[in-house]
Amino acid sequence: MFTGTLLRRLVKTLLILIIFGIVILSGIAFLIVWNFNGTGKVPARQSESQSGGGERGKEEHCAIVFGAAVHKNSLPGPGIARRVATAARLYHERILQHIILSGGKGEEGMASEAEVMRDVAVADGIPAGDLTLEGNSRSTWENLAYSRPLTGSCTTVLAISDRYHLARISFLARVQGWGALSTLPSDLEAPWYFEFKSISREVVAILYYFILTSVLPTDAIPTHTISFLPEHGLLGSMIKQSVQLDLSIALLT
Repeated sequence: MFTGTLLRRLVKTLLILIIFGIVILSGIAFLIVWNFNGTGKVPARQSESQSGGGERGKEEHCAIVFGAAVHKNSLPGPGIARRVATAARLYHERILQHIILSGGKGEEGMASEAEVMRDVAVADGIPAGDLTLEGNSRSTWENLAYSRPLTGSCTTVLAISDRYHLARISFLARVQGWGALSTLPSDLEAPWYFEFKSISREVVAILYYFILTSVLPTDAIPTHTISFLPEHGLLGSMIKQSVQLDLSIALLT
């Protein structure tokens, strides 16, 4: 009888923990979807007298474009194409005056995400002089941390990425002291099946960083030193493939 009572208590406790976990994960997923449209207001368009002819106006509106997968032979993946195209549109509409391209190398021997994005941006008609490359970051945490020193001349900063990525950007930006960093989704959406898998990984990433930032100071957050999250775990992954990746590669966008 004692064994039966103990077993029932264990089962009840397990069910409570499972339900609690489902509620937490569902809440994070809801937060991700809630941020699909971005969190900030796009700056006003500048007149030609302010932004034309290479002359800077009194305001310099900047964007950080977050890197995505680079394919074989350093070819841009669809995530890069979507994000850079959005930044290029805003640039040509004279809303943005400068663009920071952030993303490091996924593999040795390949161009960094920033370098690949630069080539796409130049092909989209953005002068190289209005682009700044941040090519050392290997995670969203590092995208923000390494890009921040490059925004000194910017009046406003807009973060551009796929919509499933915006909640993590907003959360980590607040942790790093950016305040309410404005975010904007790419004009084109990822395919639904890819987006579904990406949301599942974003849930894990946000939960991971929430736990980590709750117990460690900001300057002690490890970014690519733990390798427990496989690239294809928990309902799928992003484009990059590898059998054994460290945590930052597992959390790259």
